[in-house]
Amino acid sequence: MYDEADQHRIALDIRAAAFAALSVTHDDHVEITSVRQLRIIEDAAHRILAMGLTDETVNDLARSMLDRVAFARRWTWVDLPVATALTVVALTVGIGAAALGGTGGNMVLAVVGGILGSVLLGIVVLRHRREYWRIRAEQIAPKIRHHGV
Repeated sequence: MYDEADQHRIALDIRAAAFAALSVTHDDHVEITSVRQLRIIEDAAHRILAMGLTDETVNDLARSMLDRVAFARRWTWVDLPVATALTVVALTVGIGAAALGGTGGNMVLAVVGGILGSVLLGIVVLRHRREYWRIRAEQIAPKIRHHGV
């Protein structure tokens, strides 16, 4: 079996290999720019933690890798003012048509209005909500000097 020093070196090698898979900017910052890179970092962190090392420094590095993955996976709004305006339009169309149809006795208009409003709202969410790593990847795309895996 491996002794503690060998396990420590292996853990650091796993971490280094994971970071080598990331994209690198012109100013030498490593960035996650693909789902594959995200999974590589996450898998490496889990592998390191599974080694059960007594060296908390290495375990802290692995936990920080998992924190980076969690942060990268956070969903956030893109172009919030436009998304808000489109949401208001979608809700107005949906609720307005449903209310108009309901009060006028036109159930077809009420149902179509509800469906149309829901579809429009779904489109707004799909177009304006993204994981943070995707937004960051788009922002730094011109600054990438080496694309990772």
